Amino acid sequence: MGLTALSLPLAGCGSTPPPPPEGPEITYSYLPQLRLNVARIEIDERTPNAGSGDAGRLLRPTPAEAVRVMGRDRVTAFGTTGVARFIVTRAAILQERLPRQSGLFAADPGERLAGTLACRLEILGENDRRMGFAEASVSRTAGTESTNAMRERTAIGLLRRMTFDLNTEFEFQVRRALRDWLVEGERAAPPPPGGVVRESL
Repeated sequence: MGLTALSLPLAGCGSTPPPPPEGPEITYSYLPQLRLNVARIEIDERTPNAGSGDAGRLLRPTPAEAVRVMGRDRVTAFGTTGVARFIVTRAAILQERLPRQSGLFAADPGERLAGTLACRLEILGENDRRMGFAEASVSRTAGTESTNAMRERTAIGLLRRMTFDLNTEFEFQVRRALRDWLVEGERAAPPPPGGVVRESL
């Protein structure tokens, strides 16, 4: 799935823009997976509300879809009991007006794109009891240009930069907060921390 965009409704009418730019597929499959001592991975498909001025909803993939790709690619089950649930808690690229400067001849300050991506990985035991979790988030901004085509390219570049940074932060937080649930090397998974967790069938 390549990263493409539809025209963002952020400017007035003009000449027909060039075709939406395409880039390499957003994927993390080239990276070593984080193996967790759980029986399965669940990816929560719910998309959090981005709010007004959402410039990311027309991107393909959307910001939320890009974060879920990271969840699917980066973590894998390597145990016999328990569940790891990956949740997108924030995924938005918003168009914001910059504050106007004071003064009679102050120029129009223009606009910017403000993006935030955030996720949570939870380890769940019997009756969905949370045994541990890790959270990661990144926020970035980028100035916008005057044409739809340039806005699209800016939004795409911002999303790519944020997904790269989120992946780095996500791995750091998982290794810090869920180190007891990580399975390193080729050995079989040990019993879950705190004893065996049984799941109702």
